[in-house]
Amino acid sequence: MSASAHRPHVLVVHSSAELYGSDKSLLDLVQARRAEFEFTVALPEEGPLIALLRAAGARVAVMDVCKLRRDMLRPSGLLAVWRSTRRCVAALQALAGDRPFELVYSNSMAVLGGAFLARRAGLPHVWHVREIVANSRVMTWGFRGLALWLATRLVCNSGETRAWIAGPGLGGRCEVIWNGVDAPVSADRREAERQALGYAPDDLVYCFVGRLNAWKGQLLAVEAFERLQARRPGPQRLLIVGSAYAGQEHFEAELAARMAASPCRDAIQRLPFRDDIDSIWQASDVVLVPSLEPEPFGRVAIEAMAHARPVIAAGHGGLVEIVEDGRTGLLFQPRDADALATAMQSLAANPGLRLGMGAAGRVRQLTVFSVAAYAAGMARVFKQMLTRRTQA
Repeated sequence: MSASAHRPHVLVVHSSAELYGSDKSLLDLVQARRAEFEFTVALPEEGPLIALLRAAGARVAVMDVCKLRRDMLRPSGLLAVWRSTRRCVAALQALAGDRPFELVYSNSMAVLGGAFLARRAGLPHVWHVREIVANSRVMTWGFRGLALWLATRLVCNSGETRAWIAGPGLGGRCEVIWNGVDAPVSADRREAERQALGYAPDDLVYCFVGRLNAWKGQLLAVEAFERLQARRPGPQRLLIVGSAYAGQEHFEAELAARMAASPCRDAIQRLPFRDDIDSIWQASDVVLVPSLEPEPFGRVAIEAMAHARPVIAAGHGGLVEIVEDGRTGLLFQPRDADALATAMQSLAANPGLRLGMGAAGRVRQLTVFSVAAYAAGMARVFKQMLTRRTQA
């Protein structure tokens, strides 16, 4: 694209400034498609994502984006939503400056500001559905109603997510675009990274990376690891990496207490969130994704596959679209500690199987779950919406 070519101005409304799954996917998109689109990103807080987005060429503003909180979902919280929306829409309009927005992209159903701005300004609105709230009919129908009213196009990060959101009138607006990651190009650093974490060369390291909350499954992983050690004593380690949201530190305290009470406590290690997560993948042998509730996607699984690590995952949600059971990893019955322990034991007993699954997983990641494929899919949707607008 020449320097003089027009780059459509896209307003991105995002829900955080950290470096977890949706944050990384947004950064990937901006880095991959900055030559085609001018990105202005609005998000609600300071954090490490901001500097990376700016380095990628995006304008970034920290502001009220009308991010949904649990208390807002009660009848008494509707007033707070209304007030936040009014503030947010006005601020977003001012953010455009002398370069009017041509498309609004909301990178989560948890933010409403961009949706209402698009509605008011008559702009196409692409809403990225990265959530599943299947345990609440009220919230499901509420989100479907908002999508029907406020979304021009819905991008779903998995078929499972699409099945949740695609209610009456929405099926034709939905399409699935899987997230992607870039495969590492560096040499194998397994031994160096393991030494830095205090692991011996013959330790078998099971790794769990994810936000500490009620449903990611850290406590299930501890229980399964205890069962594994009881069945097959040996130099096995469980590494749990992640932190809780601000205000939810009780999940960290609960996990710490459970680990301290475990008969395997000396073999279990927990680290807070790290932005050098590649070093964790390099140090691990097997990656666990034992989510208690269906994952909308499961980015950690494709990150592990990019490092040629086999994945043991709960057999529901978007994970069943990522992990090929018996080929790139193993799927187990969700919420079943004994089934998870059995899967862990089967890989512990067969180093060749671990290596074969890891190699197959890397091929699958490169073929199906690349940043190039993800960014191309998103760019195609943006261009379709912009073309419809000019033809309207």
